[in-house]
Amino acid sequence: MASKLDPPTQASMAKALNVSQQVVSYQQKHTLKKKCHKKPKCHHLNERSVQIRGQRSWPLYKLLRKDRWRKFITSDEAWTYLSDTNAKSKVQYLSCDQNSRDLIPSTTVPHPKGVMVWMGISANGVTKPRFVQPGAKINSEYNIQKILKTFLKDD
Repeated sequence: MASKLDPPTQASMAKALNVSQQVVSYQQKHTLKKKCHKKPKCHHLNERSVQIRGQRSWPLYKLLRKDRWRKFITSDEAWTYLSDTNAKSKVQYLSCDQNSRDLIPSTTVPHPKGVMVWMGISANGVTKPRFVQPGAKINSEYNIQKILKTFLKDD
């Protein structure tokens, strides 16, 4: 069961074999010498989605061909928080002789100070950061008036 391309979960194997999940886990680890890893998430496309993407890809190709892709810019805004994390990671590793009680809790700041920054990237490089005004409602009007127009004028 564990050697299949799309193996069942340990709980499913345990149920099918009428044993506990711990037995399945132990056998996989010690007898089969296999580690259980979570699969990375990916987006599943059904046939309809594949057809729609195929129909949309040709007009996009025609729009971007002959070096016209160099005239496009991709942009986004994101929050940047100013709280000090002391470069601590949120991940911890315990050795076999340690218990989960030995975990050090991760602390967070309840209301961190931060700023929203807009940036873009194109074939010509990265734009200068544009700081969004605190409390501003980000919508298409704000993007056009305060960010894109200043970007086009200055850059």
